[in-house]
Order: sequence, then structure tokens, then C-alpha cells
Amino acid sequence: MAVFQPTAIIGNGRVLVTLGHSAELMAFFYPRCDYAQNVREGLTGIYLDGFGFSWLFGQEWQRQQRYLKGEAAVLTELTSPLLGLGISVCDFVSPNEPVLFRQWQVRSLDGKPKRLRLLHYFELTLGGHEWQQAVQVITLPHPTPRPAVVQWRGNFWFGVSSDLPFQQWQCGNALSNAHNHPKPDMLDGWLNGQTLEIGKVAFAVGWQISIPPFTSVERTMVIAFGESKRKVVHRLGRNLADSFETHHERHQVEWGEWLKRVKVSFLNSLGGERVKEVLEAALWTMRLTWDKGAGAPVAAPEFDPTFEASGGYGFCWCRDASFVAHAFTQLGLVQKASRFFDWCSRAQSPDGYFHQRYWLDGSLAPAWSEDHDNLQVDETATVVWAAAKVYRKLKEKPSQQVWESIKRALKFLSSHLVAGVHKVGMDLWETFRGHFTYTQSAFVAAFQGGAELANLMGEQNLAKQYQALACETKSALLKRFWAKEGFLRGFTPDGHPDPTPDASVLGVIEPFRILDLTKSEERAMAERTVQRVLSHLTKETPEGGLAIWRFSGDRYAWGMVSTPATLWLGLSAAALGEATGKRDWWQIAQKCWLAVTHHTTPAGLVAEMFDPFGAGYWAVGHGWSAAWLVLLTERLAEAQRRLSVLR
Repeated sequence: MAVFQPTAIIGNGRVLVTLGHSAELMAFFYPRCDYAQNVREGLTGIYLDGFGFSWLFGQEWQRQQRYLKGEAAVLTELTSPLLGLGISVCDFVSPNEPVLFRQWQVRSLDGKPKRLRLLHYFELTLGGHEWQQAVQVITLPHPTPRPAVVQWRGNFWFGVSSDLPFQQWQCGNALSNAHNHPKPDMLDGWLNGQTLEIGKVAFAVGWQISIPPFTSVERTMVIAFGESKRKVVHRLGRNLADSFETHHERHQVEWGEWLKRVKVSFLNSLGGERVKEVLEAALWTMRLTWDKGAGAPVAAPEFDPTFEASGGYGFCWCRDASFVAHAFTQLGLVQKASRFFDWCSRAQSPDGYFHQRYWLDGSLAPAWSEDHDNLQVDETATVVWAAAKVYRKLKEKPSQQVWESIKRALKFLSSHLVAGVHKVGMDLWETFRGHFTYTQSAFVAAFQGGAELANLMGEQNLAKQYQALACETKSALLKRFWAKEGFLRGFTPDGHPDPTPDASVLGVIEPFRILDLTKSEERAMAERTVQRVLSHLTKETPEGGLAIWRFSGDRYAWGMVSTPATLWLGLSAAALGEATGKRDWWQIAQKCWLAVTHHTTPAGLVAEMFDPFGAGYWAVGHGWSAAWLVLLTERLAEAQRRLSVLR
């Protein structure tokens, strides 16, 4: 299966849908945000009398895409001077059900009447499987009789119907040489009417449309998932009983109410509609990738399920999740953030550590950091750090179950020390083995957080133990990992210093704040740390921003720069700006922010990696990146009120 990067995501916290730049339906994750992918292809095409067939992703179309203001609804607008047509597609997911609404508006742009067939192709992999599927055209009895298509495998059921009845359909075999494959049969504008197929299947549906000059017509499709045919048929009928506009109004209200609960001051203070769209899209990313049922997020919507170019992204890394939980806490959604630690207490290993990554049901995901000296131990430390941040804001004690989980994590971390330095493990980039400044910083932050939580729980003796470990690990960090040029990336497994420039050394400043910036000596170390990253890992972008690579020689994702690293430098520079009052640090932070906000998908989503000199990106809808963009923007907006650092 090829790797296709989406440009937009929609959903409701129970299901997650990804869309392409031409409104391709790329994935529909149900019943969780990580499983199953369910859709291989969902493509729209038209057959125009006098021209022939055109896929909407074809070169004859110009396209724009954006989120509608104040809601996670996506509008894709396509125009073709060659065909004299304009097509708009509006997509959103029901707030409470696994139901997707899609409305097409087709317009004649050149003063000529148009006759065409609007066709939609589906190739589904229900339950994540290609084979042993069944698809059938049925009659949907409610609200009035009309055709619908259902496909099923086990207890994964899919259904699709429309406001005005489909006039064409074809169920067929999805094998490339099949005589009844609906995809090639679409090219002549006619579908053969086959109503049933089993095995590796696909189907297409469509309408015949006549458009007077300079007018438009609309067609609405409702897609529903469920665990039974009865559930899907009921959802289709009930949602088709109301108009698309009624559903859209409900969607606007629901997202507007959620946005009111989010404490963000910057949306109304920033200049430029595009920037506001990017910041809203970051908020949508954090909400949509966080599964309500599980209480934990995926790192990003999966786009590489067969691991052709990566190890996949549709899983929960405790590190990424902790950063998002921390950001939710800063945004006033502390109750939502606290539920993550309930999830952690269930997913945690008996030895107290957290694995590399998980499925959202808490089971171990495909992983490669599982051996004793390959563990990403910073993830365990980051969970404890984030828990302290969340419960401080919540002003409540964690449950006994969560507290026992945190103590198990701290016991593991303390057992993973030799002379105050963490044992050999994998770095956060999942590339190198050794001892790392970043991981050591995470340990210090975990023990500091553990001491705070122990005091909150009334266990003062334990708090003293954790505080002593925090002092020991910080002392080892400053003595062992600091060199004349700045912090080392770390040490190789056999103990040799590794001076390779690496953005992760910024962990001593943000988010863990290990260095005390009120002390001149430690503030000087922080300044040297940032300067070294600036000297070795940054390049200025065409718009005047700063883009940062993860580490020297990084070739991941074809050598693109890292959004988290870019924001990391921005947050660290902001911390120095706050500590010193120097405008230069704020300008660096603003340049990092500028690079990220200018290099998004067409719909405004941030990705994990981006091409600073082009339009490429990798891992769209990246929760960690979205969370840190929001936090950096908050700090810049606050500084703007004093220093006018934002453009």
C-alpha cells in the first residue's frame, strides 16, 4: 500500500478521518482513533458530456482547502477553466456518532449548461482486512425508500446513502484484472448496476446531474459505521431525515462550545486570518487525535500502515502524549489531561516502565525499543513529570491507582541509575543508543515531580528520597554532560563522549526547566546551549523564519527539518527572553514560530517534519507539534503585549 500524506483531518474524538487535497477520503479510523483504518481509497470523479472522465485529483483542477472558521469542518474548493466547472466539497463528522457528512456543490462557470455524472469510488478494508469482505446494494426504508450500499466484515459495518437517491452503482471485485472492477468502469461514465460482491471488493455510486448556466446543484452523502447492519441502517436513516444545513449548524455549535472552554487569549490578538486558521487547526489536531474512549492520543493519524517509509504513527507514545496532556492543562482542560494517567496505570509494564508505544487499548504496539538496553526510558520519566504538572493545576490528589503507578515508575527510574546517570537506552529520536543529556534531564524532572506528588500525597519521607535523587541526577548532568562548547548529546554505550549537535539538549531548558535561569551560571549554560543549536542546526527560511534539524546529519524524511525541534528552540529562546528581558531572544523565538506557521498543509495543519524551502511535509496532524505551537504562541502573545515581537 502506497504512502499518501493527508492534508486535513476531521473527527469527533471517537473516530478520526483523514482527507487529501482534492477531498479524497484517505482513512476512516473506527471504532478508535488508531484502529481500524477501514478505507483504502475514497475518490471522486466526474464524467462531463463533451469532455469525458476526470478525477478530482487530476491536473486539470486548481484547488484550495481550509477549515471553516471555529469548527473542524473542511471545505475543499476546486475549479477547472478547461471544464468550465467549480466543485466545492464540505466534510465534517457528527459530534456524537461515527457518521461522516459530505456535500458537493457543482457549479457551471462558463455560461454553458452542463450534463455530467458525479461518481464516488470506495475501496474499503473493514477491520483492517482486504479479504473476506461483502458489499451489497440495499433499499434504505427511512426517511423515504432510496438506495444504500452496505459493506461488512465481522462486526465492522459500513453504510452510505444520499439525500437525493443514487442513480448509478456497481459492486465489484477490487483485483486489478477483475472484469467487474468498478474503478476502471467509471471511466466511461456508466456503472453496470451489480448489487453484490464478496472477497476483495470495491464499489462506486453516483448521480446524473444537469446544471443550467451560472448555477449550481448540491448532493449530500452520509457515511455511517457501526457494529451491525441494523445500527448502520438506523444511523443512515436518522441522519438523512434532517438536512445537511441542520447537521452543520449542530456541528458549529458543538465546536463553538468546546472552543469557549479552551483558555486561549491569542486567537483574537493575532493579526492575519491565515495565522488564526493555523492556530485553530493546531487546537483541532490536539482534540481530534486524543481518543475520548481511551483517554490517550495517537502521535498522528496513520498514513503508512504497512511501514513502507517509517515505523508508522498511529500509536500512542507516552512522551508525545505527556506533552499534549501538559498543553491541555495550560489550556484549562486539566480534567481531560488527568484521564491520561488512568490510561498509563493500565498500560504500564509490571516493572514500572512504559514501552516505546502502544495501541490505544493499552496493548503493546509494533516496537523496536524493547530490549533492556534499548528502552526509551525518557518516556517513563516524562509521564511522571507531566503528572506533577497536571495534578498541581488540578489541585487534587491523584487516585490511589495512579499514585501507585507513579511510584512504580519512579522505582524503575531509580533502579535505572549508575552513579547518578541513567543506564544505556535509546534516544528520543529512536536512532541512537547511549546516555543522553535529554534523557538525563527527563530523569531530573521526574524525580522533582515525584517529590512534589509525594508531598501532595502526604508521604514526606518518600518526597525526601525523590528530592535527593533529583539533586543527584542534576549534579551528574551538570558535571558529566557539560563540555566547553555546551552540553554533549551524550555518551556512546561504551562511555565515549558524543558531541554531535542535537536539538534535544534543549531539554535542559524546555520543557523540563532543569537549569535555573535566575542563577547567572546556569543561565549562561542555557544561553550557550541555545547558541550551539543556532550555530549548527538552523537555516533561515524564505519568509524570514528559522528552521531546525533534529541533529547534525539527520536524513529522516528525506532530510526535512523537524517541527518539534523548531518549536523547541522557540520555547527555549522564549524562556531566555523571559529570564533576561532581552529582545534578541524573543526575536529568535518569533522566527521559529514564523517558520512553523508558514509551512503547514494547505488546510493549515502542522506536521512532524517539513521542507523549509518547499511545500513538502511528513506526518500530518502531529499532536506534539500542535501542542508546542499553541504553547509557544501563548508565550509570544504575552510578550507581544510588552515587546511587540509578533508580526
